[in-house]
Amino acid sequence: MWNRIELKEDSKLLVRLNYWPFVLVALIHGIVAGNGFELRRRFERAGHIWDDDYYYGYRYGFGYDDYQDALYEIARVILPFFGLAMVLVLGAWFIALMVRIFVANPLEVGCKRYMAMAREVKPQFSEMGFAFRSCYLNIVKTMFLRDLYIFLWTLLLVVPGIIKAYEYRMVPYLMAEYPDMASEEAFRISREMMLGNKSEAFVMDLSFLGWNFLSAVTFGLVGIFYSGPYQMLTNAALYLVLKRTNPSLGYAKPDTDYYL
Repeated sequence: MWNRIELKEDSKLLVRLNYWPFVLVALIHGIVAGNGFELRRRFERAGHIWDDDYYYGYRYGFGYDDYQDALYEIARVILPFFGLAMVLVLGAWFIALMVRIFVANPLEVGCKRYMAMAREVKPQFSEMGFAFRSCYLNIVKTMFLRDLYIFLWTLLLVVPGIIKAYEYRMVPYLMAEYPDMASEEAFRISREMMLGNKSEAFVMDLSFLGWNFLSAVTFGLVGIFYSGPYQMLTNAALYLVLKRTNPSLGYAKPDTDYYL
């Protein structure tokens, strides 16, 4: 059984040994793997505008026909601009989605490859572009399916989406190490690796809440210069520990606890 405290302590030591490269990789990962591409809109007071405006017009001497004519004129002027705005929003969303699929996701795989390799050797920065050189389309497809599956499960309820996110947590690491692995195989092995480990991984994530809070109140500075690399190295350590107990990857599960 893996121990999150040992993983975190070992990751702290690694951050000190190779600090600035880890900061750069974690910064790039934070940009490409974050939620900056999500577009959200919230409309408030829908349904109340008509009642409020109608009451105002009635009280101050506007008739119903006058009110309708005014609304018609406003709509005639505004609707073309509204249509143009919708086209621009949809266009921006589509471009962001394409960047996410074809650029950000492969970079995420490269960043995770760098951190996993850093557990054993000092990697080159070129490892971050690994996905663009090795089985690029397979990596793009697999990462797209990961995002799609998690999104669809989230539509059912939030909790199933969170569970699936933990089940597929190891997919980017598997793509980083085995870029030619079939998508279905990557999802299956990730589920195997996380079987019985989701709750522990959740607790490990909770243990970083204090660092995430400090990052928020310092406008991301703590995250950039310390907690980001620290958390990424810990997650990479978890992948390596779980990999070495997975028969599907050619390893026999040991009789005693194993720690990297």
